[in-house]
Amino acid sequence: MSLCPNKERCGSCSLSDQPYPEQLELKLSQINAALGQSLPELHCDEILPSPKTEHYRNRMDFAIDFEGRFGLKEKGKWWKVIDGHKCILSDERIEEIFDQVHAWLPQSGLSFFCRKKHRGLLRYAVIRKALRGNAMLVIITSAPEDQSEETQLLDALAGLNENISGAELVWGINRTISDTSNADLYRSLSPHDYIEECINGSRYHISPGSFFQTNSHGAELLQRTVLEYCGELSGKRVLDLYCGNGFFTIPLSKTAAECTGVELVQAAIDDARRNGALNHSSANFLCAGTENSGWEALKPDLLVVDPPRAGLHPKALQQIVQARPKMLIYVSCNFKRFAEELKQLAPHYEVLDLRAIDLFPHTPHVELVAKLGRR
Repeated sequence: MSLCPNKERCGSCSLSDQPYPEQLELKLSQINAALGQSLPELHCDEILPSPKTEHYRNRMDFAIDFEGRFGLKEKGKWWKVIDGHKCILSDERIEEIFDQVHAWLPQSGLSFFCRKKHRGLLRYAVIRKALRGNAMLVIITSAPEDQSEETQLLDALAGLNENISGAELVWGINRTISDTSNADLYRSLSPHDYIEECINGSRYHISPGSFFQTNSHGAELLQRTVLEYCGELSGKRVLDLYCGNGFFTIPLSKTAAECTGVELVQAAIDDARRNGALNHSSANFLCAGTENSGWEALKPDLLVVDPPRAGLHPKALQQIVQARPKMLIYVSCNFKRFAEELKQLAPHYEVLDLRAIDLFPHTPHVELVAKLGRR
């Protein structure tokens, strides 16, 4: 029996009707099926379970529809919101803030966004919670039509702010008609425009629009696995491609002779530099696409890659082969794409170790970490 009454309508926890050990077995079998199609001799024997299987998500993006319904969207229906639907996966503090926003919406006096007509103000509420810190509520709206509407909005948000203790409140403005929970501009209505997360002793400031692993407990496992695979770094040059906010770069820089992170998104690099300073890190950060940053000139001994779900840029894959770092650590959230790219790397690199980590219980998603050595 599913843990969630809205499983079929929402689909976020599609595996929740299966016992957790069976979910792990299913994911491992799917990984090995994908690997078998590309490299029949390769097999993944280990999957680390998430330390927490319910209420583990530290970020939830809740939609607001034109009639004021508030919750997650119905599967396959981008315009339809399941009113009052929270999630068995979300942190308990996120659920508390959800209830407060849900109660505030009909009293706010503000208009709600219609996704078909592209009119209205309130669009999304993004709620984030640090594992050992405070929470953040980001209210995403359309751009106010005039000063009067902006004043009304700020007054309503001020009332909301009074009722939510221990959470930073941020106003995010989306000037486009695109249905996204991201904003073009963020304005803090609280003392801070970030929350702080601590992973294995490294501190990270998480800004309103930045990416961070959604399972903080699992993120600790992921980071420890990458550091374990990297081994002794004394005297070595390390490069972290797709570095984001410095999640791997900062702990790697503690022992490496040189450590550089490369990332295309400027906001992520800004976060990485702030996090570097926060941790007194010697890491350098470069804002550039992985395929045109010229990172090969750094001649890394060790290369860490953590690409998005689409995988490595084809040119970046070629550059890895040409640069020939002695060691390659590949972190992937898409095991099918990982298997395809591993086949292209196989003539040049051999897999020394491979481990799956379940950062997403009750969903079909899983993380993979591979340690590859140059042939």
